[in-house]
Amino acid sequence: MTNPNPLTENELRAAAYFAVGVTSEGSIAGRDVAYRLSFAGNVGPGGRMMPVANSGYSFGTLQIDLGQHPDVARDLLDNYQTWARTHPDRATLELGQNEYDTTLQSLQRTGRQMHRNNSVDIDRSRINRFLDSDAGRAFVHGLDTEHVNGVTATDAVVGNQDSALERLQRTDLYRDSAGDEQAELAGMLMKLQNQGGEDFWPRVLRGIEAGRSTSVDEVKTAIDGLLPNLRNGNPDYLQSGADNTLRGIEVLNALRDADPESPLHRAWTDVSANPLIGPVAAHQPNAENPNLGFEYDTVRSLFLTPEASRRFIEALDGGGSLAEGNPQPQANGRRQAGFYVSGDDFVHWNQNGRGQAFIDGQWRSIDPDSVTRVRNADGTTTLTIDQGGRQETLLRVDPRTPVLRADGGAVQEEIGRGRQASERHAERMPAPTFESPYLNRLLAAVTAGDEMGADRILREYARSPDGVAFLERGAQATAQQQVEEREIQQVPVRQM
Repeated sequence: MTNPNPLTENELRAAAYFAVGVTSEGSIAGRDVAYRLSFAGNVGPGGRMMPVANSGYSFGTLQIDLGQHPDVARDLLDNYQTWARTHPDRATLELGQNEYDTTLQSLQRTGRQMHRNNSVDIDRSRINRFLDSDAGRAFVHGLDTEHVNGVTATDAVVGNQDSALERLQRTDLYRDSAGDEQAELAGMLMKLQNQGGEDFWPRVLRGIEAGRSTSVDEVKTAIDGLLPNLRNGNPDYLQSGADNTLRGIEVLNALRDADPESPLHRAWTDVSANPLIGPVAAHQPNAENPNLGFEYDTVRSLFLTPEASRRFIEALDGGGSLAEGNPQPQANGRRQAGFYVSGDDFVHWNQNGRGQAFIDGQWRSIDPDSVTRVRNADGTTTLTIDQGGRQETLLRVDPRTPVLRADGGAVQEEIGRGRQASERHAERMPAPTFESPYLNRLLAAVTAGDEMGADRILREYARSPDGVAFLERGAQATAQQQVEEREIQQVPVRQM
């Protein structure tokens, strides 16, 4: 059977790094947590630590638990010390021997040890400063690279410590699947190996090899059935891990299939040519591609927010319009991710406050703190940016502007018709029925039969203070599930 657009080796590494890593491991509720020291639990009065199960401190795109990997904790502190000695404030940053020993002991504790010893949280600020530096990011990426190489390892010898991916690639199901389905299969199996070593994935592979699982959906069902759901009815950590990985794979497939005229097509082509280049090396001077750093940051950022990123990719595929996200922090101090498209121009920033713009064929980094969004009475949206105290227009989005590419025209016209119908119907509605203006507008859209308008209003609600607070509660539940996933991961990074 001829395989259309099969996955390349580099795209498999990209799936492991960006989908298994950034989406399902290295982010929480859209925020990148790879380059900071995290703790899976709560910190109570007096800094008392309340861990979740056996989870301890962790960091990295693939979230290395230091309680499970004490050697990595020592490497972290040794690299921190080397970095600290290069700074003018070395006396403040560098750890003395006693402080080094006590910090190392704290980092190496598992969650159960923290609970048993009534442990107190350490001051993470200095370590976080290191992890967010170029030296720290390079250190983290070295560990990430080892990890990805472990789950993507293949050789020509059958049965020689085969990885899940190597076994999968020999199956008829994988060989006969289209590239997008190969990405889904590979993503789920690599995630499963990352979560539990050889505890679970061989059972799933035996089902594929025996012909019991003959599709992506049947493989997903097999993974979902490996463990019972949690007592509260939520999915177990293997099921939620596969779900989150597939969210990232959807972004990867959307980028693989991006329109050749979209600026994201070039960005993905360049990044996927070497997906493990890392956040530091990507920004080194590059005569062949001076824009690689911008492209890398944009691609990585898209995997933090899969659903919104797919809308962003689709808008650029058609050369249409999109305006989502407020650049200014909300009442809770959190920032919404931004996705703005006008033709082939775009502006994007993530919840960590890092952003890029591609305007008139030119890349630039932007700080969303310097960006102001204005919703105009005519339905357009203007982003302005502070340039030394002077406001300049960064991008103007007009949803009525015709799309650049015919394939995107029908979708954009349907969106436009839905918005106009919803807005016209809302004007004819009687006095509000609910206290929330979003619910009133939603009622108007539903009454008009405008599903796309209703969906747009729900997205606007999600960006409102009330909506953000609601989503935060959901994010806490998601974070809890991710913690449970990480807690079981026992595969030593050094052995992968």
